[in-house]
Amino acid sequence: ENELRLYTGGLQAQTGQPFVFDFRGGAASTIGTGVVLKAAPDGYTWLAPNAGLSVLPNFYPAYNHAVVGTLTPITELSNRTTGIIASAAGLPRVNNLKDLVAYAKANPGKLSCNTAGAGGITHIICASFANTLGIEIVPVHYKGVAQGQIDLIAGRTQVSGGTLLAAIGQVKAGKLKVLAITGPKRSPLLPDIATTHEQGYDFDYPAWLGWFGPPKMSPAIVNRMNAELVKVLRTPEVIAGLDKLGAVPVGNTPEEFRKKFLSEMTKWKKAVEDNKIESAED
Repeated sequence: ENELRLYTGGLQAQTGQPFVFDFRGGAASTIGTGVVLKAAPDGYTWLAPNAGLSVLPNFYPAYNHAVVGTLTPITELSNRTTGIIASAAGLPRVNNLKDLVAYAKANPGKLSCNTAGAGGITHIICASFANTLGIEIVPVHYKGVAQGQIDLIAGRTQVSGGTLLAAIGQVKAGKLKVLAITGPKRSPLLPDIATTHEQGYDFDYPAWLGWFGPPKMSPAIVNRMNAELVKVLRTPEVIAGLDKLGAVPVGNTPEEFRKKFLSEMTKWKKAVEDNKIESAED
Protein backbone atom coordinates (compact mmCIF):
# COMPACT_ATOMS: atom_id res chain seq x y z
CA GLU A 1 0.00 0.00 0.00
CA ASN A 2 2.84 2.43 0.83
CA GLU A 3 4.47 1.67 -2.52
CA LEU A 4 1.26 2.29 -4.45
CA ARG A 5 0.84 5.65 -2.75
CA LEU A 6 4.22 6.67 -4.15
CA TYR A 7 2.89 6.10 -7.65
CA THR A 8 -0.56 7.60 -7.21
CA GLY A 9 0.96 10.68 -5.60
CA GLY A 10 3.37 11.10 -8.49
CA LEU A 11 0.64 10.60 -11.08
CA GLN A 12 -1.57 13.18 -9.41
CA ALA A 13 1.27 15.70 -9.37
CA GLN A 14 2.06 15.13 -13.04
CA THR A 15 -1.43 15.00 -14.49
CA GLY A 16 -3.36 17.24 -12.12
CA GLN A 17 -5.93 14.46 -11.83
CA PRO A 18 -6.86 12.78 -8.53
CA PHE A 19 -5.96 9.10 -8.16
CA VAL A 20 -7.94 7.30 -5.48
CA PHE A 21 -6.36 4.13 -4.10
CA ASP A 22 -9.08 1.55 -3.38
CA PHE A 23 -7.71 -1.54 -1.66
CA ARG A 24 -9.93 -4.54 -2.48
CA GLY A 25 -8.27 -7.32 -0.50
CA GLY A 26 -9.46 -10.86 0.13
CA ALA A 27 -10.17 -13.98 -1.91
CA ALA A 28 -6.63 -14.06 -3.33
CA SER A 29 -7.16 -10.66 -5.02
CA THR A 30 -10.07 -11.96 -7.13
CA ILE A 31 -12.35 -9.18 -5.85
CA GLY A 32 -10.20 -6.33 -7.14
CA THR A 33 -9.29 -8.21 -10.30
CA GLY A 34 -12.96 -8.84 -11.03
CA VAL A 35 -13.77 -5.14 -10.73
CA VAL A 36 -11.15 -4.22 -13.33
CA LEU A 37 -12.02 -7.09 -15.68
CA LYS A 38 -15.57 -5.70 -15.88
CA ALA A 39 -14.63 -2.01 -15.97
CA ALA A 40 -14.93 0.22 -19.02
CA PRO A 41 -11.55 0.64 -20.78
CA ASP A 42 -11.73 4.42 -20.49
CA GLY A 43 -8.63 5.06 -18.37
CA TYR A 44 -10.46 5.68 -15.11
CA THR A 45 -10.07 2.22 -13.54
CA TRP A 46 -6.73 0.45 -13.06
CA LEU A 47 -5.35 -2.64 -11.34
CA ALA A 48 -2.03 -2.70 -9.45
CA PRO A 49 -1.47 -6.35 -8.43
CA ASN A 50 1.60 -8.23 -7.31
CA ALA A 51 3.03 -11.40 -8.88
CA GLY A 52 0.21 -13.44 -7.34
CA LEU A 53 -1.96 -12.41 -10.30
CA SER A 54 0.00 -14.83 -12.50
CA VAL A 55 -0.93 -17.70 -10.14
CA LEU A 56 -4.63 -16.88 -9.80
CA PRO A 57 -5.83 -18.70 -12.96
CA ASN A 58 -4.77 -22.07 -11.55
CA PHE A 59 -7.25 -22.01 -8.68
CA TYR A 60 -10.26 -19.89 -9.58
CA PRO A 61 -12.23 -21.12 -12.62
CA ALA A 62 -13.84 -17.73 -13.21
CA TYR A 63 -10.36 -16.20 -13.45
CA ASN A 64 -8.74 -18.74 -15.76
CA HIS A 65 -5.73 -18.08 -18.00
CA ALA A 66 -7.85 -16.91 -20.92
CA VAL A 67 -9.77 -14.44 -18.75
CA VAL A 68 -6.83 -12.99 -16.79
CA GLY A 69 -4.85 -12.80 -20.02
CA THR A 70 -7.32 -10.25 -21.38
CA LEU A 71 -6.20 -7.61 -18.86
CA THR A 72 -4.18 -4.86 -20.53
CA PRO A 73 -0.58 -4.72 -19.24
CA ILE A 74 0.73 -1.15 -18.89
CA THR A 75 4.10 -1.55 -17.15
CA GLU A 76 5.96 -3.46 -14.47
CA LEU A 77 6.38 -0.98 -11.66
CA SER A 78 9.00 -2.62 -9.47
CA ASN A 79 10.90 -5.74 -8.54
CA ARG A 80 11.15 -6.79 -4.91
CA THR A 81 13.90 -8.76 -3.23
CA THR A 82 12.73 -12.08 -1.82
CA GLY A 83 14.27 -14.75 0.33
CA ILE A 84 13.83 -18.01 2.21
CA ILE A 85 13.13 -16.81 5.74
CA ALA A 86 13.53 -18.97 8.83
CA SER A 87 12.52 -18.80 12.47
CA ALA A 88 15.43 -18.14 14.81
CA ALA A 89 13.50 -19.84 17.63
CA GLY A 90 12.37 -22.82 15.55
CA LEU A 91 15.65 -23.44 13.70
CA PRO A 92 18.42 -22.07 15.95
CA ARG A 93 21.21 -24.05 14.26
CA VAL A 94 20.05 -23.64 10.64
CA ASN A 95 21.78 -20.76 8.86
CA ASN A 96 21.82 -21.71 5.18
CA LEU A 97 20.25 -24.14 2.71
CA LYS A 98 22.74 -26.91 3.43
CA ASP A 99 21.77 -26.74 7.11
CA LEU A 100 18.08 -26.73 6.18
CA VAL A 101 18.39 -29.86 4.05
CA ALA A 102 20.28 -31.63 6.83
CA TYR A 103 17.60 -30.66 9.36
CA ALA A 104 14.75 -31.80 7.11
CA LYS A 105 16.35 -35.19 6.47
CA ALA A 106 17.10 -35.70 10.16
CA ASN A 107 13.56 -34.68 11.15
CA PRO A 108 11.17 -36.06 8.52
CA GLY A 109 7.71 -34.50 8.59
CA LYS A 110 8.66 -31.82 11.13
CA LEU A 111 9.69 -28.96 8.83
CA SER A 112 6.79 -26.61 8.05
CA CYS A 113 6.41 -23.60 5.78
CA ASN A 114 3.81 -20.91 6.35
CA THR A 115 1.84 -19.50 3.42
CA ALA A 116 -0.51 -16.56 2.96
CA GLY A 117 -3.27 -18.95 1.89
CA ALA A 118 -3.86 -22.26 0.13
CA GLY A 119 -3.38 -21.97 -3.60
CA GLY A 120 -1.59 -18.62 -3.45
CA ILE A 121 1.88 -17.84 -4.71
CA THR A 122 3.50 -18.46 -1.31
CA HIS A 123 1.94 -21.95 -1.25
CA ILE A 124 3.47 -22.69 -4.65
CA ILE A 125 6.81 -21.27 -3.50
CA CYS A 126 6.88 -23.65 -0.52
CA ALA A 127 6.06 -26.67 -2.67
CA SER A 128 8.48 -25.74 -5.47
CA PHE A 129 11.25 -24.96 -3.01
CA ALA A 130 10.82 -28.32 -1.25
CA ASN A 131 10.93 -30.08 -4.60
CA THR A 132 14.12 -28.24 -5.63
CA LEU A 133 15.87 -29.14 -2.36
CA GLY A 134 14.56 -32.71 -2.41
CA ILE A 135 13.05 -32.47 1.07
CA GLU A 136 9.62 -32.62 2.70
CA ILE A 137 8.11 -29.32 3.84
CA VAL A 138 4.57 -29.27 5.24
CA PRO A 139 2.58 -26.15 4.20
CA VAL A 140 0.66 -24.34 6.93
CA HIS A 141 -1.92 -21.89 5.56
CA TYR A 142 -2.82 -18.52 7.07
CA LYS A 143 -5.16 -15.72 6.06
CA GLY A 144 -2.35 -13.38 5.13
CA VAL A 145 1.34 -12.68 5.67
CA ALA A 146 1.12 -10.96 9.06
CA GLN A 147 -0.68 -13.80 10.83
CA GLY A 148 1.80 -16.35 9.52
CA GLN A 149 4.78 -14.27 10.56
CA ILE A 150 3.59 -14.28 14.18
CA ASP A 151 3.81 -18.07 14.26
CA LEU A 152 7.10 -18.05 12.36
CA ILE A 153 8.66 -15.75 14.96
CA ALA A 154 7.35 -17.97 17.74
CA GLY A 155 8.80 -21.07 16.08
CA ARG A 156 5.44 -22.77 15.54
CA THR A 157 6.39 -22.86 11.84
CA GLN A 158 9.98 -22.93 10.64
CA VAL A 159 10.36 -21.37 7.18
CA SER A 160 8.60 -19.15 4.69
CA GLY A 161 9.21 -17.57 1.31
CA GLY A 162 8.58 -13.86 1.08
CA THR A 163 9.84 -10.35 0.47
CA LEU A 164 12.64 -8.98 2.59
CA LEU A 165 10.56 -5.89 3.26
CA ALA A 166 8.03 -7.94 5.23
CA ALA A 167 10.76 -9.55 7.34
CA ILE A 168 13.67 -7.13 7.59
CA GLY A 169 12.62 -5.59 10.90
CA GLN A 170 12.40 -8.97 12.61
CA VAL A 171 15.64 -10.08 10.93
CA LYS A 172 17.46 -7.10 12.40
CA ALA A 173 15.87 -7.89 15.77
CA GLY A 174 17.25 -11.43 15.59
CA LYS A 175 13.86 -13.14 15.57
CA LEU A 176 13.99 -14.19 11.92
CA LYS A 177 16.89 -14.99 9.63
CA VAL A 178 17.30 -15.21 5.86
CA LEU A 179 18.77 -18.49 4.64
CA ALA A 180 19.05 -17.46 0.99
CA ILE A 181 18.12 -14.68 -1.42
CA THR A 182 15.74 -16.09 -4.03
CA GLY A 183 16.82 -13.91 -6.93
CA PRO A 184 19.62 -13.50 -9.44
CA LYS A 185 21.85 -11.39 -7.19
CA ARG A 186 22.43 -10.54 -3.54
CA SER A 187 20.49 -7.79 -1.84
CA PRO A 188 22.09 -4.56 -0.60
CA LEU A 189 19.78 -4.89 2.42
CA LEU A 190 21.60 -8.11 3.43
CA PRO A 191 24.79 -8.28 1.35
CA ASP A 192 26.26 -11.20 3.30
CA ILE A 193 23.38 -13.58 2.46
CA ALA A 194 24.13 -15.80 -0.55
CA THR A 195 21.58 -16.45 -3.27
CA THR A 196 19.96 -19.84 -3.86
CA HIS A 197 22.12 -20.22 -6.98
CA GLU A 198 25.30 -19.45 -5.07
CA GLN A 199 24.30 -22.20 -2.64
CA GLY A 200 23.83 -24.69 -5.47
CA TYR A 201 20.08 -24.62 -6.11
CA ASP A 202 18.31 -23.47 -9.27
CA PHE A 203 15.42 -21.68 -7.61
CA ASP A 204 14.04 -18.16 -8.00
CA TYR A 205 11.02 -16.39 -6.55
CA PRO A 206 10.16 -13.38 -8.71
CA ALA A 207 8.18 -10.72 -6.88
CA TRP A 208 6.90 -7.67 -8.68
CA LEU A 209 4.21 -5.02 -8.68
CA GLY A 210 2.51 -4.18 -11.95
CA TRP A 211 -0.07 -1.87 -13.50
CA PHE A 212 -2.91 -3.17 -15.68
CA GLY A 213 -5.98 -1.77 -17.32
CA PRO A 214 -9.28 -3.45 -18.24
CA PRO A 215 -9.53 -5.54 -21.41
CA LYS A 216 -9.63 -3.83 -24.82
CA MET A 217 -7.98 -0.54 -23.91
CA SER A 218 -7.08 1.73 -26.80
CA PRO A 219 -3.37 2.09 -27.68
CA ALA A 220 -3.61 5.83 -27.03
CA ILE A 221 -4.67 5.33 -23.38
CA VAL A 222 -2.17 2.52 -22.88
CA ASN A 223 0.74 4.57 -24.21
CA ARG A 224 -0.24 7.69 -22.26
CA MET A 225 -0.45 5.84 -18.95
CA ASN A 226 2.78 3.97 -19.65
CA ALA A 227 4.57 7.26 -20.32
CA GLU A 228 3.19 8.86 -17.15
CA LEU A 229 4.15 5.88 -14.98
CA VAL A 230 7.65 5.61 -16.44
CA LYS A 231 8.12 9.31 -15.72
CA VAL A 232 6.97 8.76 -12.10
CA LEU A 233 9.34 5.80 -11.71
CA ARG A 234 12.29 7.97 -12.73
CA THR A 235 11.70 10.67 -10.12
CA PRO A 236 14.19 10.90 -7.23
CA GLU A 237 11.34 10.75 -4.69
CA VAL A 238 10.03 7.42 -5.99
CA ILE A 239 13.49 5.91 -6.43
CA ALA A 240 14.37 6.83 -2.83
CA GLY A 241 11.01 5.59 -1.56
CA LEU A 242 11.40 2.24 -3.31
CA ASP A 243 14.93 1.87 -1.96
CA LYS A 244 13.58 2.13 1.57
CA LEU A 245 11.06 -0.59 0.73
CA GLY A 246 13.68 -2.96 -0.68
CA ALA A 247 12.39 -2.56 -4.23
CA VAL A 248 13.80 -1.23 -7.52
CA PRO A 249 11.85 0.57 -10.26
CA VAL A 250 11.35 -1.08 -13.65
CA GLY A 251 9.14 0.85 -16.08
CA ASN A 252 9.20 -1.42 -19.13
CA THR A 253 7.00 -1.15 -22.22
CA PRO A 254 3.48 -2.62 -22.35
CA GLU A 255 4.66 -5.34 -24.73
CA GLU A 256 7.67 -6.25 -22.58
CA PHE A 257 5.43 -6.50 -19.54
CA ARG A 258 2.86 -8.56 -21.47
CA LYS A 259 5.52 -11.09 -22.47
CA LYS A 260 6.79 -11.37 -18.90
CA PHE A 261 3.30 -11.76 -17.47
CA LEU A 262 2.26 -14.46 -19.94
CA SER A 263 5.56 -16.27 -19.36
CA GLU A 264 5.00 -16.27 -15.60
CA MET A 265 1.44 -17.57 -15.96
CA THR A 266 2.88 -20.49 -17.95
CA LYS A 267 5.68 -21.02 -15.42
CA TRP A 268 3.38 -21.16 -12.39
CA LYS A 269 0.88 -23.37 -14.21
CA LYS A 270 3.68 -25.91 -14.69
CA ALA A 271 4.75 -25.54 -11.05
CA VAL A 272 1.20 -26.24 -9.86
CA GLU A 273 0.98 -29.34 -12.06
CA ASP A 274 4.47 -30.63 -11.21
CA ASN A 275 3.89 -30.25 -7.48
CA LYS A 276 0.29 -31.50 -7.62
CA ILE A 277 -1.00 -28.48 -5.70
CA GLU A 278 -4.75 -28.63 -5.22
CA SER A 279 -7.13 -25.81 -5.97
CA ALA A 280 -7.83 -23.32 -3.21
CA GLU A 281 -11.51 -23.97 -3.84
CA ASP A 282 -11.32 -27.75 -3.31
